[in-house]
Amino acid sequence: MPIQALIRWLLPKDDRFFKLFEDHAEVISEAAKIMLDFPATDGGNIHGVLTRIHQLEHRGDDMVRSVMLALDETYVTPIDREDIHSLATALDNVLDYMYSAAQSFVSYEVRELTQAMRELLQLLSEGTTVLRETVPSIRQHQLDKLAPARMQIVAIEKRGDAIYQTEMAALFKDPAVDAKELLRQQAVLNALEAALNSCQDAADVLENVAIKHA
Repeated sequence: MPIQALIRWLLPKDDRFFKLFEDHAEVISEAAKIMLDFPATDGGNIHGVLTRIHQLEHRGDDMVRSVMLALDETYVTPIDREDIHSLATALDNVLDYMYSAAQSFVSYEVRELTQAMRELLQLLSEGTTVLRETVPSIRQHQLDKLAPARMQIVAIEKRGDAIYQTEMAALFKDPAVDAKELLRQQAVLNALEAALNSCQDAADVLENVAIKHA
């Protein structure tokens, strides 16, 4: 057993990090499901959805602050400190980008939620569900589940990339889409695609934990 692993085994550990990560994963999964109910047009209750996402985004920020404070107060952490920091950041980015997408839709007065946007939202819901189901595996020491979960999220993210690239190409080529409308839709699409990328960032950290503690 490596000396670092031996020290971790001998000294008491602070398990509150696991609880914070599990709660954070629950929040981002909830936010993604709320985003699926985003009104198809600006005639729906878009401000209500935006408010709900903003509330969850604030909860996520509070959890990140709690993680960082706990890191400052904890000498021996259950997993490497850099992995704790990276996972907290990646989970927070998922939520931040979801809120950015909703905010862009409202602020820029996007006329409708396009098919591509809906497909990206569906993928985001799938990816965050995988994270929600997988994060508890760290506490449970079921590290063999982390790499397969990452592969699922990588596949989801690749599908998202294809949808994003196809939609952006179509928008640029469509003469009926003026510059303002292109920028409106691009802002929403960029944020959704970035949220999917952040899901993969979180999954990369989970796989890294599995490799280190195998």
